[in-house]
Amino acid sequence: MFVRQHQDNHSAQHARKLIGYTLLGLLIAIVLLSFAALLLIDLQHHMVDQTVVAAIRSRGDAERLATILKIASEASEADANRLAVLLNIVFGPVVTLLGSVTGFYFGRSRAQSPD
Repeated sequence: MFVRQHQDNHSAQHARKLIGYTLLGLLIAIVLLSFAALLLIDLQHHMVDQTVVAAIRSRGDAERLATILKIASEASEADANRLAVLLNIVFGPVVTLLGSVTGFYFGRSRAQSPD
């Protein structure tokens, strides 16, 4: 009986660790991919700036440049806003789950350890 209970405890502890590490990896991936997406949005905006500025030849080109830059800026801002909304939806629940798993794991460990 004791051996089976020990095996069950060991497999449950292993499962909790696996879930915790998976959630931690997911959280790290979300943060890194978010920064990468923001970097890509910024790089895309700067690439448009440099390409269009190099093509200026006249006053008409400058006016078209102003229009293109305004549109590109609005698109970049919209992309960043969509990313922020997505992070508001995804980031909070993942942090909550990770905190719950961590709290349960350490609470369980403390309850089992003799003082």
